Amino acid sequence: MTTGTFRGVPLSMQQDGWWLDTPKSPRRDMRAVRKRDGFKVVLLAALIAVGDLLVWDAAPALSFALLALLIVMAGLVLAWPGLSVRARFGVGAGAVLTVLPLIEQVQPLSVLIALTGISVLLAALAGLGRSDLLRGAARAWWFAPAQTGVDAVTGARRLGNINSGAINIRALLIGWALPLGATALFALLLIGANPVLDRALSQLTTWQMPAPNVWRLWFWVLLGALIWPVLVASRLHERLRARRPVRATVSRQGIVNAGSVARSLVAFNALFAVQTVMDILFLYGNVGLPEGISPATYAHRGAYPLLAAALLAGVFAVLARPHLAGRPVLRWLMLLWLAQTLALVGASLFRLDAYVDAYGLTRLRMAAYIWMGLVAAGLGVVVWQIWRDKPAAWMLVRSGALGVVVLYLCAFLSFDATIARHNLTRHSDPDTFMLCGLSEDVIPAMTARFGPEWPRECVSSYRVPRLSYPDDWREWGFRNWRVRRSLAAMTAQAPAP
Repeated sequence: MTTGTFRGVPLSMQQDGWWLDTPKSPRRDMRAVRKRDGFKVVLLAALIAVGDLLVWDAAPALSFALLALLIVMAGLVLAWPGLSVRARFGVGAGAVLTVLPLIEQVQPLSVLIALTGISVLLAALAGLGRSDLLRGAARAWWFAPAQTGVDAVTGARRLGNINSGAINIRALLIGWALPLGATALFALLLIGANPVLDRALSQLTTWQMPAPNVWRLWFWVLLGALIWPVLVASRLHERLRARRPVRATVSRQGIVNAGSVARSLVAFNALFAVQTVMDILFLYGNVGLPEGISPATYAHRGAYPLLAAALLAGVFAVLARPHLAGRPVLRWLMLLWLAQTLALVGASLFRLDAYVDAYGLTRLRMAAYIWMGLVAAGLGVVVWQIWRDKPAAWMLVRSGALGVVVLYLCAFLSFDATIARHNLTRHSDPDTFMLCGLSEDVIPAMTARFGPEWPRECVSSYRVPRLSYPDDWREWGFRNWRVRRSLAAMTAQAPAP
């Protein structure tokens, strides 16, 4: 008999076929993979159960944030060994930033931020670096659900491939026939002798299982499809990181070239100069407008078209940027045109402000304020890029980050509360019909202006904002809590009759 060892395993075991069960065996590796997948399936079922407990049959509020945080933390624990310390900290901090808008209030913007944040965190859990993170997050919207489907089919095939011949049916029957038969016989005898057990059994036989809630089952399926890719993020590494091969391209002269850019800049500067001079005369110089055109009409007609013109100017500046190198004249013409565009954005803000002073603030006008400020900041980044001769990637990253930060902060700003405070404090005759169609966030401002009888102001509109109260802790929301606290403070400060 051969003696000795190889890799810590006796050679006799290898000759007898025991080598297949060593740690290096593919069979054992497959068993380890199945064991890990089994644990993830159990964890998936637990998270679905927790999600059902938190979210189902409850108003969307704090429970959404807790569920999102639990999903990301579960993925982080599973991916922990393969992540660097920086990646672990980044995923943890990113999870907190992702759920904060949901804690403030569950609304379309906060849900979009949460889904986008989870996709970015999924790419990080998959082991992608910073250069591939955004690309991987975008690809995750398709490949993450696809991974869930592939794993579901694979799991079903594994269950179907169980070798039934390996189970000895005869031995199974012989081993369990006596215990099961005798136990059933004794159970019948004891039930016949015990009226309490007999009644319980009769009630059990008449009990009918309630019909399953189809919508709840679909909720479990969708929740599982959302959770599973986070638990198996490492499998998505290659798919999320895949890059398109670089193809050789033939350089052709397109519509945007040095000549067309030069001619366009000359025409744009002349055209924008006309608008700038008119704005100086009519908006800042107090020059009388033509008959039939009021200042409000002039202000309203120009705000949104000028915003669109500024956006198009930014796009053209990005497209024309490669043709400015080595051409100082074109570079200065571009900077002059962008300066005029910034002046037009300022004029748009002035027009919008004048219109709001006359007719009040609305959701669309408030969004216009934000977009005008964002466009102005983006144009400033483009100007700095051209002035300092920065690459296009430098500008795109900073402009994109600026937009993300602004949208993220908007999730914490109550548009309705701001509109109500502005209109009710700065206008003697506010449009209560419009305010009554907004959310519960307007109630504190309405109470401060009209007192506890403020709902009378909404009689003509047939719409009255209703303050919601959470039935339990799952429905708690930070913004709703602030509204209720403000009303409670007003009630406490109200003088006794």
